Amino acid sequence: MSSLNIHTIVNSFEAKQIPKKIKVFDKDLKEVTSFWLRSRDSESIELDSGMYVITLVLPSGKEMEQVVEVDSSQGECNIEFDLSKISPHENHEWAHMSKRVTASSKVNLNDTKYLGSWIRLWHLSNNKWTVKKLHITDSTSWNQDGVSYTLHVNQELQFLQVGGPDIPWRFIALPPAHELKCLIKPNDGPTKIVHPLEVTVTTENWEAETILTLLGNNANEKAEDLYEQTSLKEVSAEDLLYGKMTNPSAAAIGAYYLLRLEKFDRLHNWAKNLANWKEWLPDGSVIWAWQLIKEGRKSGNIDLNEIRSRLLQAVDRGIPIYTEGLKLLLEGLKLLKYTNREDEEVKKALLKINTYAEAVNWNSTVTMFNGEHPDRPSKKSRKGAPRDTNNLAYIYDVPVKAMISMTGLTQNDIIEVTTDANESVKFKVAEEGLFESEEGRKYKSIYKAANQLKRSKINLRNFDIKSPNIDLEAEIRKFRKGDKY
Repeated sequence: MSSLNIHTIVNSFEAKQIPKKIKVFDKDLKEVTSFWLRSRDSESIELDSGMYVITLVLPSGKEMEQVVEVDSSQGECNIEFDLSKISPHENHEWAHMSKRVTASSKVNLNDTKYLGSWIRLWHLSNNKWTVKKLHITDSTSWNQDGVSYTLHVNQELQFLQVGGPDIPWRFIALPPAHELKCLIKPNDGPTKIVHPLEVTVTTENWEAETILTLLGNNANEKAEDLYEQTSLKEVSAEDLLYGKMTNPSAAAIGAYYLLRLEKFDRLHNWAKNLANWKEWLPDGSVIWAWQLIKEGRKSGNIDLNEIRSRLLQAVDRGIPIYTEGLKLLLEGLKLLKYTNREDEEVKKALLKINTYAEAVNWNSTVTMFNGEHPDRPSKKSRKGAPRDTNNLAYIYDVPVKAMISMTGLTQNDIIEVTTDANESVKFKVAEEGLFESEEGRKYKSIYKAANQLKRSKINLRNFDIKSPNIDLEAEIRKFRKGDKY
């Protein structure tokens, strides 16, 4: 026997925490052992001498493979899986490893169609959807390839909305957690098929999020394997059984997992508790209703009244945070309609949920749909800026006109852009609300101007922006954090 030391190389602390599946195959490709690397970057295992294939599988589905020869006469053997290049930026690494995120786009946030794109936060309070202040932390990273947000959110039903002059309005559910990570990056593909912005959201409970991703990929066996090795079963059990509810997102994911695999002996009445104790969370009502449906099918005793009550309760509470819940809600209402076609309340609820089903992105783990208002999903969403710009935050590039109207920037001001190589170029604020170069070229934003010049004149990979009247870089940061409104 000899020790095989398996190491992983990552850039960020978050990437280290994300579970990674390790599989070991012998020379006949028979699986010898498998395990999850959790919250650590290495593991040692004992193997007989021989040739082995070592496979590393990420929650995103990406795989890496190495062949290694283990020789007991040579002592320890080491292999490394270098995951540091899986993402173009360290701050995006968590998304590329934990979720199904597309590779780097050919376009970036300097592209004209992303100019003036924005986000804002909606929450449901007293059965009314309103826009509220979005708390964007200083640890958020802005890059032309994508913005990796760190968001502080409350435990309530909340949806992030994205939009822009050329960006269809879209809603993304935010799971109930104190701190969330959100990556917004350009998306390639036909605009009528693919939304221009790819939005990925996660809590920092990486084990729960991995199980959610695996369930979304119908990888039930992998989900079960990880669940049994993690503390999630204890955490979700305690939260649901004793009413602590310190992490309702983990509790909901744990309940979805137990429901999917029909482990009712372990689910008990936890889903009922989740439905009763978190009245703002539609997912709890959906899970409890479906536990009753599945258990009733096995026993032959289905409580249709309670199932009906809970599914209608979910609709009344809003819309499930997780796509798994929306699927189950839709299917459950269809079952109720089939049992009683005269039930007007059920028909009305089904009609409402069908509008979401037509506008939703079923490939997302959290509920994501196009629409102008959380209560009005639409397959074809509007574009532009909302009339009320309160609590609006620009994603990346800010139009010159917005800066003129909201800052001390005025016509004929001179803006100087300087590179890290001390090369510089100057722009004048033109009458039309544009930046005009010394050659007479005009641009709608400072980043668009810098990007164009980078291609044709000087290296502007890293640059400083200076203005005699205002700190333009500081003003741009305020626009991005929503502090200008």
